[in-house]
Amino acid sequence: MDDINSLHALAYFNLLKTGSWIEERVKEALKPFNLTHAQLNALHILLEDDPNPVSASEIKKRILVSNPDVTRLLDRLVKKGFVLRETCPNNRRKIDVSVTDSGKELFVDAQLSVKQALGNFFENQLTEGDAKDLRRILHKIRE
Repeated sequence: MDDINSLHALAYFNLLKTGSWIEERVKEALKPFNLTHAQLNALHILLEDDPNPVSASEIKKRILVSNPDVTRLLDRLVKKGFVLRETCPNNRRKIDVSVTDSGKELFVDAQLSVKQALGNFFENQLTEGDAKDLRRILHKIRE
């Protein structure tokens, strides 16, 4: 087998194709909410720490999707009324970001749409054993 048709190359291209497939499903699921995947991810980060605020630099570190311009991403979420940005009372150079009630509601609805678009987060396609194996393999690739 030549390099392009090796099992490892085929696995690599299949992984890329699956990543694109997932991203396209997420994009379509978020369209009715006028949200991007990065914005949904930022809301998720804020909800993980809610009611405590999160700094923009912390959001940038924790965001899972391609590293966007966090300032512009947050500007859009502030403009839509889904997050608040305030100067930290203990450190005037730090900006605290927190999720609003409408941001929480939007996240729940948008997350449900994404979950459904991905077959209940793959539960419809994968057994628990499959999911465990997939997680292990994906972690192994990133090591």
